[in-house]
Amino acid sequence: MKKVLFLFSMLWVIGLQGQDSLSVPLNDTLEHKIDSIVQMGIQKRAFPGAQVLIYKHDSIRFNKSYGFHTYDSLVRVENHHLYDLASVTKILASTLAFMKLYERYKIDLDQKVAGFIPMIKNTNKKNSTFREILGHQAGWLPYIEHQNTVRRKSGKFKSRTLSSKQSKRYPDPLSDSLFIHRKYEKKIMRRIKKTPVENIGDYRYSGLWFFLLPDMVQRMSGQSFDQFLDTHYYAPMGIERLTFNPSFKYSKEEIVPTEKDSLFRKTLVHGWVHDEAAGLMGGVSGNAGLFANATSLAKLLKMLLNKGQYEGKQYLKPETTALFTSRAYPETENRRGLGFDKPTLDTIPFERYPSEKSSPESFGHSGFTGNLVWVDPVHECFIIFLSNRVYPTREQKNLYRLNIRGSILDVAIEE
Repeated sequence: MKKVLFLFSMLWVIGLQGQDSLSVPLNDTLEHKIDSIVQMGIQKRAFPGAQVLIYKHDSIRFNKSYGFHTYDSLVRVENHHLYDLASVTKILASTLAFMKLYERYKIDLDQKVAGFIPMIKNTNKKNSTFREILGHQAGWLPYIEHQNTVRRKSGKFKSRTLSSKQSKRYPDPLSDSLFIHRKYEKKIMRRIKKTPVENIGDYRYSGLWFFLLPDMVQRMSGQSFDQFLDTHYYAPMGIERLTFNPSFKYSKEEIVPTEKDSLFRKTLVHGWVHDEAAGLMGGVSGNAGLFANATSLAKLLKMLLNKGQYEGKQYLKPETTALFTSRAYPETENRRGLGFDKPTLDTIPFERYPSEKSSPESFGHSGFTGNLVWVDPVHECFIIFLSNRVYPTREQKNLYRLNIRGSILDVAIEE
């Protein structure tokens, strides 16, 4: 029976794209285990394709692509192809940007955010601190569905929202055929400003502050959000395939599509950010918007695993990485770090997030489109799992039901 299973798995591997780009030999046992998990996910339509990278003990142990961009099996996933990172943007763009501001300008985490973002000075958010915001304990609303406000009852777009034609008034693309009014971002900011604040001190995941961070970066540094990240992290680290708005730089064949959007954009979302609010910000936002391949992300995670150091250069102080990746409120049941997610405190078997074997010191973040990046300093490893589980629609939930990502993390820790 074991011989039959082995032969079946080898035939499957030959049938999949999955060639490894590294010159070093792979651990057959590790490859077999990961292949089995990912192939099961593809069979069960948890996602049409994926990238998996595992780093452990000072080296990349595994770096492989699986399946296809979509279930029609036309374009194979390759290691250089780009996935929509969704909320992974919150740590590998926004939190990293804030950590740099924190060091350069000696920001006190218990300072009020309003002191740095004038828009909220005279609002119900005026007393929120950075620690509360980053630890998701400020009582801010989780999200605003701006996409539900752009159409009239007739289905036509309201004035100063979207247009099917690009012009000076509608310069920025939301998709290949929709363009955003040049002042629409101000509407988003006004809505955020008016949102309620409730139950301060209780854990409540919120992405709203991440929409405000790019402006704070611009005010303090004189650089745009994406320029600041390129200057302080991406360019000096030699990260090539990590970007906002990938359609400006790459062909569609290199970008994995996400959802067939039947409600808002009414087209396949391909090459433009899946998150509607980030899309309406022009694709450059603090809550979502980054696209990357696993190989590019590995450099950032290696830097975080190595306490802020990468290839001999110190990008962040060790004490800064230790602070932000630790629990923000360890005396409470809130598991979150400062920007970073942390493991659940649940000790019930098979219910721990993100995996059974991840240490309390580990950290990372997931993304709505089907991603997980997770660093475990105790086990000296990290994993990157990228997928488009929202294809063809976000109702696809088998990625969660099958615990694909947690199983891969457990395998990485065990090896």
